[in-house]
Amino acid sequence: MNNDLRFFNYFLFTQQSISTFEKCPLKFKKRYLEGLKWKNVISEEAKRRLEMGENFHLMARRYFLGIDTGLTKGIEGYEELSKWMEALESYFPKTDDALYLPEYKLRMAKGTLRLEANFDLLVIKKDGIEIWDWKTHGKKNPDKAENERLKSERLKGSLQTMVYLFVLKEQAERVVQREVDCSNIRMFYWQPDPVRVLAEINYSDEMHEQFGQALRSKIDGILHYDYEDFDKELYKKNCPYCEFNWFCNNERVDFEAMEDDEDFLDQLDWDSIEELR
Repeated sequence: MNNDLRFFNYFLFTQQSISTFEKCPLKFKKRYLEGLKWKNVISEEAKRRLEMGENFHLMARRYFLGIDTGLTKGIEGYEELSKWMEALESYFPKTDDALYLPEYKLRMAKGTLRLEANFDLLVIKKDGIEIWDWKTHGKKNPDKAENERLKSERLKGSLQTMVYLFVLKEQAERVVQREVDCSNIRMFYWQPDPVRVLAEINYSDEMHEQFGQALRSKIDGILHYDYEDFDKELYKKNCPYCEFNWFCNNERVDFEAMEDDEDFLDQLDWDSIEELR
């Protein structure tokens, strides 16, 4: 009997797991197929920043649910979190003509397209659905507007964008009990400090077809990958960032290199945090 989890119907792909495979198939195998977890790999400063990001997500969820956010002076990073929450509440005043679904999870299975998306926030409006994703770990004060433009383009073309928009369109009827046209779906990346929309994506039928083909190709590549053909040399540039660097190379994780990567903590955000615990 084939015990390879890749072929079990309950094994769902997230943007994080697909991204992990593209960076290193062996890392994907260790993390997702063998269930090996992160443990005391990141530095104390990275843990602090990660905890702040988790707390912000939790408080944002509570805000949109209409319950007490739990922001107290004893919490890690209180002053910065207070600033972030003030920005959130100012930017997103809740209105009666919208439905807010924070920390919302959708799953789908269509052939090999077994996908899961974990949304920070879905906003249901009369004219469509908005996806909002919080980015709390990026570098502050980018030097030039060019950096912002490049980051916006990178986010628009990211696996997260692809998975979230595709899954929402495929499962929209489960959320709103009606079909939703692609043109009525939008996605936003938002950061609280400094307050700005990092990227805005207006979905389309053409994008949906392209995303479906791309995701199917990526997943089929994972399903058909033969680990006997693994060549470490093809992926060694990612080794310093990897929790399995000691296993593969008998070398410790390079914390400085890891945390110099602007996207590192975002890659550990909510869906991956859940996976890695």
